[in-house]
Order: sequence, then C-alpha cells, then structure tokens
Amino acid sequence: MMTDVGEIEAAEIQLKTEKQSSEDSEVDFSEAVEKLAEGLLSIYQPPLEQVKHELFELTNKQETLLARMQLENKKIHETFEDIDLNDMFSTIKIYQGKLAVIRKEMINIHERTSKLKKRVLRLQQIKQKQAMNKEQQREQELRREQELIGKSTTN
Repeated sequence: MMTDVGEIEAAEIQLKTEKQSSEDSEVDFSEAVEKLAEGLLSIYQPPLEQVKHELFELTNKQETLLARMQLENKKIHETFEDIDLNDMFSTIKIYQGKLAVIRKEMINIHERTSKLKKRVLRLQQIKQKQAMNKEQQREQELRREQELIGKSTTN
C-alpha cells in the first residue's frame, strides 16, 4: 500500500512541478514573444516606412500625371471637334493631292526636256558635221578648180 500512496504522491508532485514549469515558461514565452516582435519591428519597420513613403509619392505623381493626361485628351478632343480646323485639314489633303499631281507632271516635263536637249545636241552635232563636210567639199572643189585653172594657164 505504501507503494500505491508513494506513487500517487509522486504523481501529484510531478503534476505540480509541471504546472509550475508550464506557468513559468508561459511568462518567459510572453516576454520572448514581445522581444522578438520588437526586434522584427525594429528590423523591418524603417524599410517598410520608406516603401510606404515612396508609394505615397508615386501615387501622388501618378495622380498628377493622370490629371495632365486627361487635360491633354480634352484639348485633343476639342481640337478634333473644331469645324474650322477639320475644314482646314480636308483642304490640306486636297492641296496635297494636287501638289502630288503637279510634282509628277513636273518630273515628266523634266524628263521630256532632258530627252529633247539630248536630241537637240545630237542634231546640232550632225548639222555641224554636215556643215564641215560641205565646207570640206567646197574647199576640195576650189582646190580642183584652182588646179584646173593653174594647169590650163600653164598649157
């Protein structure tokens, strides 16, 4: 019997010591948790604050940029809705077409005049050759006549 009582008392003592150690460990854990939380906050809070600040600046810049873009869009739409401006653009298109036609005609005329100039030069050269040939023939005829006249006077 004694062993039964000793075992029961030992079990009760063990339970008490376990309760005390668990209560003590709970206190130690809560302090450890607080210290770990403070440590993590001290490590990560400054970069996170910096990121938060940068995101805030970025958001502000994006909002101002968005406002500017909307204003520019409004100006562009107003420009497209302007009747006089649309008439001017249609007139510009018409005159660009006319200008393209005139340019093609000028290129065509330039090519034709270049060909005519070449032809004129060839014709001038041919006429010069013919004139030279006629001149040479006249000189030859004059020489022959002079030779004939010179021979007949010596006879």
